[in-house]
Amino acid sequence: MNDLPLFRLILTVAGELRCRGSWTGESHVQKVGYFLQDLLGVPLKADYILYKHGPHSFDLRRTLSAMRAYQYVDWQPNPYPYGPTLVEGQLADTLKRFTQEPAEYREQIDFVAEWLGTKRVAELERLGTALYVTLTEGAGVQDRAARICELEPHVAPAEAQDAVTELDRMIARARERGLVSGHEAGESRQALR
Repeated sequence: MNDLPLFRLILTVAGELRCRGSWTGESHVQKVGYFLQDLLGVPLKADYILYKHGPHSFDLRRTLSAMRAYQYVDWQPNPYPYGPTLVEGQLADTLKRFTQEPAEYREQIDFVAEWLGTKRVAELERLGTALYVTLTEGAGVQDRAARICELEPHVAPAEAQDAVTELDRMIARARERGLVSGHEAGESRQALR
C-alpha cells in the first residue's frame, strides 16, 4: 500500500496548523485529525477511540512514527512543561516533490486549521469529546455536556456545555460551506442533521 499521499496529507495539515499559530504537538494533530476524518470525511485511515483526554488514534500515532522514520517529519523539543512540536523533517521536500498536495481536501483542512489552530490542548480535548458524544449519542446540549463530564470527569460542567455549544456552531458553519455531508453523519448521528 502506498502511504505517501497520506503522509503528504498529514504534512499539509501540520503545516496549516503552524501557519495559524498552533503549537502543533501530537495532541493537536490527533484532535484535528479526528475532526477532519469523522466530521468532514477526510480519509486519514485512522480508527479513533475515546482515550484519557478525548479521541485518540493509535493508527495515526503509528503513521506519525513511520513519517518520522522516513524523515518526512521530526519532533522539535520545547521547554518544560510543553511536549515537542511536529516539524518538517529532512526529507519533507522529497515527499512534496513526489506527491501532490491534497487539493481535494484543501477546504476541509483550511476550515479545521482555521477553527482549531489556536486552541490549547485542553480546549481540543473538550471539543473532540463533544464531537465524539455528538456523533455517537446525539441528544441536546445539556445531555451531551453531562455525558462529556461522565466520560472526562476532570471537565467542569460549564466547560462541557461551552464545548458542545462551540461544536454546534462549528458544525453549522461547516454545513453552510458544504463541508459536512450525510455519510459523515451516519444513521445514529442525529445531532448533525
